[in-house]
Formats: sequence, C-alpha cells, structure tokens
Amino acid sequence: MGAMDKSFFMNALGLVAGAAAARVLTSSGKILPNIDAKIKSAAVVAIGAYFPKLIEGSLGVAIGNGMIASGGLGLLQSTGVLGQIDNAMQIPVSVMAGDDLSVISGYSEDNLSVIAGMDEEYSF
Repeated sequence: MGAMDKSFFMNALGLVAGAAAARVLTSSGKILPNIDAKIKSAAVVAIGAYFPKLIEGSLGVAIGNGMIASGGLGLLQSTGVLGQIDNAMQIPVSVMAGDDLSVISGYSEDNLSVIAGMDEEYSF
C-alpha cells in the first residue's frame, strides 16, 4: 500500500470526524438554538484550534483541522462571502443562432455594432 499506511487513514478519519462534529454543533437546533450562525461557526473554529491540546497526537490535530475547515466554511457561508463570489461574474457560455450580435467582444450604449471594443468608425 506504500504511502497509505495506518497514519494516513487515522488522519483522514480525524478530518472526517472533526468536520462531522462541527456540522453537528453548527446545524443542530438543539445545541445552542438561539445563537447566530456566525457566532456558532466562529466558536467551532476556535474549538478546532484548541482541540489538539485536548487530545494530543496526530488524531487530535486532524480532528481540530476538520473542525477548523468546516467552521471556516460555515463562517464564510453565514457572512455571505461565498454567495457574493458566486454572483459576482456572469459570463455567457455560448452564442446561439438568432442571438442579438450587435456587440461582439465589446460594449456599445446605443446598440451599434461593436467589434473588439471599437465603437468609432474609421475611414482609410
């Protein structure tokens, strides 16, 4: 099995366990029901950072890393950072037959034909 020895699987198990624990802490309505999701996620990150001191060794570090990753993701989602990134860019995927092609790789306020950003006519 080469590089995939017992420590690899224990670290992977620790990451999954930490992420699962963080998910339970942040999404369960029974655990701290009246606290904002941002505060819960930040608390999970802090617990994950402290966790290696509770359980020493590589398993404790892996569980802490899983909690930090899951809590950080929850924090980015609850603050809206990930949603803003998703909606920031709108890139057309394709051009279909019959589409309005008055602007090709350029911009024109008066809907004149614009090719590669040249909106002025030049006579040679």
